[in-house]
Amino acid sequence: MRTLHSQQISTHRRTMTAYYKIHSHFYDATRWAFLYGRRRLVEELHIRPGERVIEIGCGTGANFAAIHTKLRNSGELIGIDCSAPMLHKAAQRVRRNGWTNVRLIDLEYGKETITRGKTDVVLFSYSLSMIADWELALACAHSELWPGGRIGVLDFCKRANSSNWFAEWLALNHVTVDRPYQERLRRLFAERVHMCYDAWAGLWSFYLHVGLKPQSHKLAGSVSPTNGEARDTSS
Repeated sequence: MRTLHSQQISTHRRTMTAYYKIHSHFYDATRWAFLYGRRRLVEELHIRPGERVIEIGCGTGANFAAIHTKLRNSGELIGIDCSAPMLHKAAQRVRRNGWTNVRLIDLEYGKETITRGKTDVVLFSYSLSMIADWELALACAHSELWPGGRIGVLDFCKRANSSNWFAEWLALNHVTVDRPYQERLRRLFAERVHMCYDAWAGLWSFYLHVGLKPQSHKLAGSVSPTNGEARDTSS
């Protein structure tokens, strides 16, 4: 395992580092209570052995085990985060499991690609809504992928029946739900899976999106989205 560090320090990086300096200690013990759908995201991406997978905002590496199961100890998993405390937890997880195909990068993603268009899968799991330059991050993810590569995004969203109180609480925790994430994803990627869920009778909502980078500059058609209530709330 290699951990690479970026020398650039931004306001966003400082904010995330300060926030997770505390939260990293109890992140895994608490986030299961409301970060739903993470296993489903990995399943819908259909990761295959030998592929290269990049997780943007990997945090403590909570998704690594599910991804690694799909890779079968082959290919490469690259975890990127701009919070050193969270990457420290991720590095501990990698060492504890003896994974040798994992690379961790301390970086505020979006200014340049990591693999120059040679990645099979990029995923954002409850991270896109915390990225200040989220449009740049999505554009960079688009450039990161091979033609036909897959992107997966799982995150909070604001729906008509969602609680304003919960959205305000998320904002206090550096999560912004009222940006046009899903519209931008549909413009950049050919949609293959799209699901919207209401959790706890609409207290909050979240969406799952899987798309393909088109083989050409023209986007392919999308499948019909699926909407429903979140009944299976396993992470």
